[in-house]
Amino acid sequence: MQLKEELTLIQRGNRPISDYLHAVKSLADEIAIIEHPISDDDLTLYVLNGLGSDFREIAAPIRAREKSLAFEELHNLLVGHEHYLRRLETATQQLVAAANYTTRKSGSSGGQQRSNSKPNGPQRQSGQAHARSGNRDGRRPNGSNQPSNN
Repeated sequence: MQLKEELTLIQRGNRPISDYLHAVKSLADEIAIIEHPISDDDLTLYVLNGLGSDFREIAAPIRAREKSLAFEELHNLLVGHEHYLRRLETATQQLVAAANYTTRKSGSSGGQQRSNSKPNGPQRQSGQAHARSGNRDGRRPNGSNQPSNN
């Protein structure tokens, strides 16, 4: 009874898929010696239930299969998926590293470049803007002595 409970509760966790499958197969073999062999369908369900979310996209089609998978076939599918996940993770890490390198490289040279868009010398205000703002003493440029409303 204890072996069946272990088989029901076993989880992959962070261990490699081959180690997890070996642990499941060992428990199933011990149960087969003591009681009776576990069917391929049941063994597949025990394996899939303990995989975790990173194997969700391969677990769904395996569950939906009409035909039972032999343990060796299941092993090959899951090992292949683990390799796919590793390649995907490596590619993602390389993209992040390249993006960080590009950001650092462009950020370090950005302070050395100066913009020449501003004219040298004192800047003058256009006549219209000056007329709208009024004179320094607050009077309008049209000669009236009333202060501007700015």
